[in-house]
Amino acid sequence: MNSPFQILARGKTHAEIHILGDIGQSWDEESITAKKFVEQLQQIEASTLAVRINSAGGSVPDGLAIFNALRRHPATVAVHVEGVAASIASLIAMAGDSVEIAANALLMIHAPWTATAGNAVILRETADTLDRFARAMASSYARAGGLTPDQALALLTDGVDHWYGADDALAAGLVDRITPAAKVAASVVSRFVPPDDLLPRLLHHHTPAAAAAPTPKGTPMTQASTTPAAATTKTPAAILDPVSVGPVDAEEIRAEALKHEAIRRQNIAAIAGPWIKGEAARTDIRALVQRAQDDPGKSIESFRGEMLQMLGRTAQALGGGLVMTVEDEGDKFRAAATSGLMIRAGLVPNDTTNGYRGYGLIELARNCLNRRGVDCSGMGRMEVVGSAFTHGNADFTNLLADVANKAMLKGWEESEETFQKWTSRGTLTDFKAAKRVDLNTFPALSKVEPGAEYRYVTVGDRGETIQLATYGSLFSIHRQAVINDDLDAFTRIPAKMGRSAIRTVGNLVYAILTGNPNMADGVALFHANHGNLLTGAAISTAAVDALATAMARQTDATGTTLNINLAYLIVPRTLKGVAQTVATAENEIVAAKTATTPNYMRGAFEVIADPRLDASSTSNWFGAANPMVNDTIEVAYLDGNDTPTLEQQGGWTVDGVEFKVRIDAGVKALDHRGLAKNPN
Repeated sequence: MNSPFQILARGKTHAEIHILGDIGQSWDEESITAKKFVEQLQQIEASTLAVRINSAGGSVPDGLAIFNALRRHPATVAVHVEGVAASIASLIAMAGDSVEIAANALLMIHAPWTATAGNAVILRETADTLDRFARAMASSYARAGGLTPDQALALLTDGVDHWYGADDALAAGLVDRITPAAKVAASVVSRFVPPDDLLPRLLHHHTPAAAAAPTPKGTPMTQASTTPAAATTKTPAAILDPVSVGPVDAEEIRAEALKHEAIRRQNIAAIAGPWIKGEAARTDIRALVQRAQDDPGKSIESFRGEMLQMLGRTAQALGGGLVMTVEDEGDKFRAAATSGLMIRAGLVPNDTTNGYRGYGLIELARNCLNRRGVDCSGMGRMEVVGSAFTHGNADFTNLLADVANKAMLKGWEESEETFQKWTSRGTLTDFKAAKRVDLNTFPALSKVEPGAEYRYVTVGDRGETIQLATYGSLFSIHRQAVINDDLDAFTRIPAKMGRSAIRTVGNLVYAILTGNPNMADGVALFHANHGNLLTGAAISTAAVDALATAMARQTDATGTTLNINLAYLIVPRTLKGVAQTVATAENEIVAAKTATTPNYMRGAFEVIADPRLDASSTSNWFGAANPMVNDTIEVAYLDGNDTPTLEQQGGWTVDGVEFKVRIDAGVKALDHRGLAKNPN
């Protein structure tokens, strides 16, 4: 088999490049990547360069890189559209200093697209990314005054496939000349055009509607005429060596189209099999199958959705009104397969009843495809993996996402963080700044005389605000990891991301202790005016007692003593030993020595040591109250979701799947009275 990318001539004066396949990485490795193209192009020293294209398109980033490489090359570039230049391949065609199209060839422009899954935020982000690609591509199509940037952008954002025969492309200013007819490769175009739509487009190259084609050079874009004559206006002077354009190889194309159509019809029947066979066959499902098979534009996924809707509408209660919930077989498979991978990875105990615990990733990919009616017979490993990653149902990628999510949460839960003990957990419903109410507003109740009315008190609002921010990272899993059966990529990496997520929150918490930010009153958190900044002293029984005393003597706005108890002693890792000694020794600790006096601070607090404090100071230490009784620092999460989320999508720039780890959190010191510092 000839390579889809070839340099047939490489002389000092003239070179020739053939682009005859997919753009970007393809699962069968018969494709043209930007890396390979640019490496070869840089070796060409010829003054003229011919680029011959017959491609259905492919990766937008690769296509943009190839376009830019051709534009930068010092040679005079002549592009020849030999068969089809569709999608990103049509943009590459615009890189030529001159562009020719065969009389029976086709050019197609449409909006960049992708497949994705997730919530509304993810879908909006994906749409924004597609719009950015469209804007980047628009200027490339607006070549030589053929299209304005706005006209080009309209073609890239309206969601329509704009097909141009040679005449239409010439009239639109997308090409410079028309050359004699050449045979069109049906194997290329059948990948992206529905079979029954393919034949008329190829057999009648002038059929694209005028409304779908841009206006000629110098003409404002308005509503185009729908008359055939307007869509097929020729410029005879621009045609090289005029010949009678005969039909393309219709039989070859028809055979290819019929093959694809037969597979589509078989898959539709297979999905509906249990409801259209035997005595219990349903006539409504049979009719739905017939309509879907007769509609060549009906996709497998679309039919499956329609059938599920019909089954849902006609479902009846069981057992005299008792509604039974039956678990979906797909969900059962995914749960079992996920558990099997977790067992293999050693993340959960072995379960001998799990039939998937010995499956490799390739086997699971093949299983996912087979369950959706995809025939994997004869497929090599790379083809199986490619189909599993790109198949519309996304079973395989969802399975990998399940495993990665469980591994990420395990990493989060097993991380040895300490901030949760001495901080409070809060909830915010949005990203707006929110005020917190003072928990020390009601230190005492007012006396009520006999027969007197109870008096209202005002809830304190000291003005401390807390606000959420988003923290996250991306990581990708390449197809090589699946082919190599590398479970680490789906377990260890997500687990590390989970640990990174909780470490990020911990960093925010301890940054408050070391950074000493201002409170709402304009005074630093730890300050003499707040009564929580002590005279420096090394850790001892007396020094800890002094800090605890300062916290107990804190008062509210009315001067009422709050009697806040020291619950936690927070120290750098360097001071953990001496702090533990003060907390547990029977006798008093004086200057790091044990005296004979009983240690009256024994058991009064818990020691928390964190090495992040060492980076700021190895001598500063802190006290904190019980966050359930008195405010210290609050860690708030969006809608109370105190674990990170893992989202996935097919990558633009990776040959596999991209994962996003994200957590929405806000950290704020709410009350100086529940915290104290000894700046030794």
